[in-house]
Amino acid sequence: MYVDLLTQALGTCEEGRRSDDLLLADLVESRARLRAGSGTIPVHEALAREVSYDGALIRLCRSLDLQTGPGCFSDPAGERARLERALSEHGISLPPEAAPQLQPA
Repeated sequence: MYVDLLTQALGTCEEGRRSDDLLLADLVESRARLRAGSGTIPVHEALAREVSYDGALIRLCRSLDLQTGPGCFSDPAGERARLERALSEHGISLPPEAAPQLQPA
């Protein structure tokens, strides 16, 4: 079911190529929403935040030629962790409670 929701969400994004900087900004924003108020929000809101973050993560990773897609999210936490590690290897650090920082390559 989650894979279907994520597939539908990605199908509704705007067309056209966005810069990596804008994709990173989307990821930072959706990550902040994902972390905000955890445990105090309704389940449907938490799910929407996860879908938003995972969509932003997929778009940025695809832009960097990292292999992923909605079908890889049958284990969302595992795929998130894999992609966050891959981003780190590309010089994009995603600290748990801070905004991501680009690191020199």
